[in-house]
Amino acid sequence: MATSAAHFLSLKLAIVAAAGILLIGGKNQALAQQDDCGNLSGLGVLVGCQDFFVKEGPKVSPNALCCNAVKEIGMPCTCKLVTKQIEELLSMEKLAFVAQFCGRPIAPGTKCGSYTAPPVLK
Repeated sequence: MATSAAHFLSLKLAIVAAAGILLIGGKNQALAQQDDCGNLSGLGVLVGCQDFFVKEGPKVSPNALCCNAVKEIGMPCTCKLVTKQIEELLSMEKLAFVAQFCGRPIAPGTKCGSYTAPPVLK
């Protein structure tokens, strides 16, 4: 139980750190991120769905709150925020599963951290 709480705290700190890096990274980068994603909105998916992205355990279908965040924000902005620190805590495959489940799949060829969405098989 204590390990789970520490893991959850580490995840929240990684997400906050990602936001800080983007904000400190320079005025032009912050403005570009704001133009593309509306004030770092991708953090909403990471925070709202973090329980469904953890590396441990099986893939779990996300709840309505998570899917609402995915549908409203989309995955391109979320993928732009994925750092190595976040990837240490989150499963990119589960992130892709959640996006697909919620009806907003990651576009083929899109990079999300070290994960690249595979091509659609016909």
